[in-house]
Amino acid sequence: MRGRRRSPGVWLATAAVLAAGASAVPFVMADAQATGARNCLNGTLSYEHHDAEAGPEKPVVALPARRANWELWGATSPDGKPEKLATGLTDAKDGTFAACHDGSLHQASVRFRSSSAELWRVVKNWDDESEYTFDSERVEEVSGEQDLGTVQVPEEMARAFSVVDTLNILYDKRGTDSPCFTRHQGEGECETLTVAWGRDNEEGGYWDHPSNSDDESHGTDFVLLNADMPDSRHLVLHEAGHWFQWQLHGKWWPEVTGCNPHYFERESSPTCAWTEGFADAVAAHTLGDYRWVYENGDSFDFTNDETTEGWDKGDSVQARVSTSLLDLWAEDGPDGGDWDATLQLMTEQRSSTFEEYFTEGRPTVPLPVDGDAKKIINKHTIDY
Repeated sequence: MRGRRRSPGVWLATAAVLAAGASAVPFVMADAQATGARNCLNGTLSYEHHDAEAGPEKPVVALPARRANWELWGATSPDGKPEKLATGLTDAKDGTFAACHDGSLHQASVRFRSSSAELWRVVKNWDDESEYTFDSERVEEVSGEQDLGTVQVPEEMARAFSVVDTLNILYDKRGTDSPCFTRHQGEGECETLTVAWGRDNEEGGYWDHPSNSDDESHGTDFVLLNADMPDSRHLVLHEAGHWFQWQLHGKWWPEVTGCNPHYFERESSPTCAWTEGFADAVAAHTLGDYRWVYENGDSFDFTNDETTEGWDKGDSVQARVSTSLLDLWAEDGPDGGDWDATLQLMTEQRSSTFEEYFTEGRPTVPLPVDGDAKKIINKHTIDY
């Protein structure tokens, strides 16, 4: 089906690298030569990020592009044509890479792709699944360790690599030992999270879930972004959070009503507040705050209690749901300081509303529904 992409020949090495949390050591393709001296092109992949989380001025900061796919292309003889000799990932912490080949390299360059193994990728549009790629400088007669220094992602595709980098944050907090995003898949069977971004794309700012044939969905299961949306990590992670919830529930999605439009502090419906509130909580929890950040740098503070003025009340209000979840998962919260038990619960039971999650699901894990847990939801005007 669309959205699932596998590469069994290289998956085992990729999964091991991702699970270890680092990727500077490359894995060599099966057909690569394994004789002769090792020759490498080393460096750091970097991109410029317009930082919406820093405020409306959106300062431009240079950041490492972590866990991005690279390919070593080179000619192994003086009259040979360049061929793909090795593949790997930039380092999970600092974006460094070491693209190596055991044998002669008469010329070589490194190609970078807007994807991370087979786990997530950024393509150009929902109907154009080509990734963004570019090559480093070409080096002649590589001998030993050749340092390329900082390799800068071209400006026109920097936001695509920003999305690749941002999704590392969700992957690192996925709450499972599986190399996939959820425990529903095992090694070699991971579902691919696809984000379609193009600066001039007509559509953006939503997850295109593969739902009923009579709705307006393209049926792709892609996150669709455009323009400057990747500047907000909250926005990227919110939309990825919808895909994540769908995956946690075994590719099932509740029948959501009353969600167009929807607002953080206003009543919508229990199903809308649950799905939107969970996605808000995914972004805020992975980034360690209680807010939404727009792509222009403006933000909305989720902090609320029963005295907050101008807010509707109850579990049909998405920010009441999201802050309840954030408080339950907080370091000093009743769920043990993280969301792992909730993620486990969601892989085992499906919930259409926050009420179903709290009153029916949590007791089975078990997670508390009385004491501090009840005080938390009451604080956010939810009462069961």
